[in-house]
Amino acid sequence: MVYFIAMDRKIYLTAGIFGMCGGVHAALKTLEDLVDSSAGQGISVFRELVHNRTVTAAFETRGVTFAENIHDIPAGSTLVIGAHGVSPEVERALRERAAVCLDATCPLVKKLHRIAAGLDADEELIIFGKKSHPEVQGVSGHAATSHLFIISSADEAEKLPLLSRPVFISQTTVDHREVNAALEVLKKRFPYIRICSGICDASQKRQEAVMELAAQVDAVLVIGSAHSSNAKRLREIAERSGAAAFLIDSAADLTGGMLAFDRIGVTSGASTPQSLFDGVLAALENAGFVNGKKLEA
Repeated sequence: MVYFIAMDRKIYLTAGIFGMCGGVHAALKTLEDLVDSSAGQGISVFRELVHNRTVTAAFETRGVTFAENIHDIPAGSTLVIGAHGVSPEVERALRERAAVCLDATCPLVKKLHRIAAGLDADEELIIFGKKSHPEVQGVSGHAATSHLFIISSADEAEKLPLLSRPVFISQTTVDHREVNAALEVLKKRFPYIRICSGICDASQKRQEAVMELAAQVDAVLVIGSAHSSNAKRLREIAERSGAAAFLIDSAADLTGGMLAFDRIGVTSGASTPQSLFDGVLAALENAGFVNGKKLEA
């Protein structure tokens, strides 16, 4: 929907779809329930629960520890595996280390694990995503084939060797347009390719919403942490759609340059709490901006 707004007012618009997805909500509830039942004592999370600094810091103040390495987890602790999942090898090591291990992996990521684990040894798995991302590392670890290729662009899809039984899946938070471009190349090169899964529906809807938002404003504020893949994609998509775009953790990151625009769009990543989104809107209103949707003609 396009909003017609008074040009003599500084306004903000919010994306049609934004904020936490179901997988993140479920992961947060898993850890929240643990903390509520134990006051946070003796609870560890492997790496991060979700990629959001504010979420991590809030749990740390309640006694939860976050460990980047398995050996940093206190033996006999209660452990939570974060939403991005891990490989079977890492999971075995974590369960041996902890007295109790709860798996908060996103259900869609678990689906990718099952697909990878169910491949035949002579099939070739193509994963579209970032090699360094925990989700891709976890899915790779579940692959029942040694024929594994990780790509992040259509150009890299073009450079793949000749494959006889390719299977395609993607990281859940990548840009759906980049995935589609790579798939077009792959389908031309390998008409027999088996496409099992692509970008998650929640990520795609947020990406489509930020494209629509960017067309109506001068700048887009994406609320999310810099290491959040889905938040970074939203910023990149907004910028490619013609708006200036900024990735901020919270209202504390707003600058005079960001507030200099007359029309600002606001969205947030799938790991971003609603309170951070509301805080940015409050800061915009304190700076003289009004909700453009209320000025709809």
